[in-house]
Amino acid sequence: MTPCRAALFSVMLLCFALPAAHAADWSYDGEHGPDHWADLSDDFATCAEGHFQSPFNIVPDIDADLANLDIHYTPMPAVVTNNGHTLVVNGGVDDFLRIGGMDFKLLQFHFHTPSEYLINGKAFPMELHFVHQAADGRFAVLGVMIAEGAANPAIAQLWNVAPYDHGTTGSGDAMFNPRDLLPSSQSYMRFMGSLTTPPCTEGINWHMLMSPITASAEQIAAFQTVFPNNARPIQSRNGRLVVAEW
Repeated sequence: MTPCRAALFSVMLLCFALPAAHAADWSYDGEHGPDHWADLSDDFATCAEGHFQSPFNIVPDIDADLANLDIHYTPMPAVVTNNGHTLVVNGGVDDFLRIGGMDFKLLQFHFHTPSEYLINGKAFPMELHFVHQAADGRFAVLGVMIAEGAANPAIAQLWNVAPYDHGTTGSGDAMFNPRDLLPSSQSYMRFMGSLTTPPCTEGINWHMLMSPITASAEQIAAFQTVFPNNARPIQSRNGRLVVAEW
């Protein structure tokens, strides 16, 4: 632990350096930023050529009876990695999301600021993505908006062990349950999109929860001090359908 390694959500925020932008092959600004992702690698071509890119302004089209989100997340030690782009937590071996009889294993979840998607034109201070994958390779992402409000105990657990330095991992003894980062209501909007980071792979089944969770202003500021902006700009909707469950 470095001398300035206080809890990420504490007031001791300004004693560390941000990760160097050149340490990664892509970034959120400058010559390696979103406008140039497709130029950085042939593998990133979809970032410019794709037709159903994420994020975009979500405006529901129709109300429908969507399949229930059967969420199976279990307690695990709090282990947080700073990969230079965001804070990432890997899913446990028994964590999965079941949708319409198909199981999607939780690979990881991570955070963005500000929110990448808009909902009816509204942005949120932060956004949380749970990334899942089925045995056949298909992806399902569960999105959760984070509004400013009451302090979030689950986020506090993660921030308390989150490392400042790029490429490092922090952990604690307390058990953490990813389900504590979900709102009580699982009503959601469903649409097709892409990964919001290179290689911007399309064909991703997105499930954006209608209700946000909250984090305190201090918790949001703590993340933004490490990652001032790690959100991809809004992309064209290109006529894709958004189905909502009210």
